[in-house]
Amino acid sequence: MNKRLLLLILMFASVSVQAHPHAWIDVRSTIVMSAEGLISAIEEEWLFDDLYSAAVVDGFKNDSPGRAATVRDFAPEVIKNLEPHGYFMRVTVDDRPIKLNTVTEYKSEMKGSQLLLSFTAPLSEPVGPTRYAVSFAVYDPTYYIHMAHPVQQPPTLRNWKQTNCGARVEQANPSAEDFARAFSLDQGASPQYDLGHLFAEKVRIQCE
Repeated sequence: MNKRLLLLILMFASVSVQAHPHAWIDVRSTIVMSAEGLISAIEEEWLFDDLYSAAVVDGFKNDSPGRAATVRDFAPEVIKNLEPHGYFMRVTVDDRPIKLNTVTEYKSEMKGSQLLLSFTAPLSEPVGPTRYAVSFAVYDPTYYIHMAHPVQQPPTLRNWKQTNCGARVEQANPSAEDFARAFSLDQGASPQYDLGHLFAEKVRIQCE
């Protein structure tokens, strides 16, 4: 892998933008339920913005072997680098953090002009949404990347046989001071790992 791509992958490097965020990802989440009605995993699809995607595959023709290899290698490198950061996911049960097991299912591909990363994050302990308050958030702790679920693609539940459970997205409510802090940072600033949660959506799994 060339050094340019590796640097892009290591921290989802910024592209020619001078304030936070530097890149944008449309997030699609699927909550996977077991036959017993427990949440066992969360499937993620991350669609990167056109500018970031172009930076990754820059210089390669659409049908070139180099482009295909770059796209293919994107997923394993990103997943490896995200593991120490909990894959940019925070799952809580009654406000208690739940760890994720190692991600082993992942792939990357092009969707039109955009990179699409897909992976399955298994919970270390399955949890029952009828018994506990379960929520999760998907975000970059440094807010170099803005991550959000598009309105037309809300989180969904899979293998859930009952109709009284669903997922609701709570929008972030950053203050004017939070915005000022984020947009005052440029590409050369040191990462601030307490910034991203201020702009993070929260997905709540609710059962009546």
